Amino acid sequence: MRRARRLALALALLAALTARAQFSMAEQFEPLTLVNSLGDKMQARAWRHYGPNDLPVPVVVLLHGSGECGQDNGKQLEPFAGLYKIALVDRELPPALYLIPQCTQANGWVKKFAFEEDYRQPRYPSPALRTVKEYLDRLIKEGTADPDRLYIGGYSLGGFATWDAIQRWPGYFAAAVPVCGGGSIQEEPAKNAAQTPVWAFHGAKDPMVPVVCTQRTVAAVTQAGGAPKYTEYPEANHNIWTRVFGDKTLVHWMFRQRRGKPPQEDGGRRKGFFGRLLRYVTPA
Repeated sequence: MRRARRLALALALLAALTARAQFSMAEQFEPLTLVNSLGDKMQARAWRHYGPNDLPVPVVVLLHGSGECGQDNGKQLEPFAGLYKIALVDRELPPALYLIPQCTQANGWVKKFAFEEDYRQPRYPSPALRTVKEYLDRLIKEGTADPDRLYIGGYSLGGFATWDAIQRWPGYFAAAVPVCGGGSIQEEPAKNAAQTPVWAFHGAKDPMVPVVCTQRTVAAVTQAGGAPKYTEYPEANHNIWTRVFGDKTLVHWMFRQRRGKPPQEDGGRRKGFFGRLLRYVTPA
């Protein structure tokens, strides 16, 4: 009898998860217009995956690549569909706000790409990245965002911006996931980035952004006292972001990090009957 009750409960949970998965990403993410203190405007989409009693919540900022630049406020969503699917059904993840803004070609995430070894970070952020930072500041001030649980990640153009953000605002983010990007290897920016737990990714055969961009940035941050994690896919090219942001191990690692705390490891282990069930119904 007890076993039958557990099976019935598990099937009910599975049915509920299936019903929730019917909502598309575009339906869940509401359109926003962000405006910074200089009057610059930007389109964005936000998924408020929490209730009023959950505040303040973690905020996950996801920055797209150059191919998704524009003003349609839609095409920046799909590259992060894997993370969305994980967050939709994984009950071990905390309630959170997910923000996916969209920059334009004229106003990109960074003013200059860190392709060269002698790259130096511009004094001021791009208007687009400034807009994202000021929006996060407002979320903290109004009590929506937990300042100790702000996470940032991005790929290609967004990967460069992720490095730029943690080198520009040390200790602001609880964790960063730069994918096929790169940053400054100068002493001060490297020391700044060392204050944030990082898990970087790159494909060894990337024809668009040379893998050395990530390799030397990780090496500089390590030399500056940081402990960045780095995963290099030996046979992969540039388009690795779907694989990265659809990895449950990465998502669990990210949410375990807290601002000002040493990096926390997480194997994504799930315990108990429902943990095993969710492991099988969570999309990869």
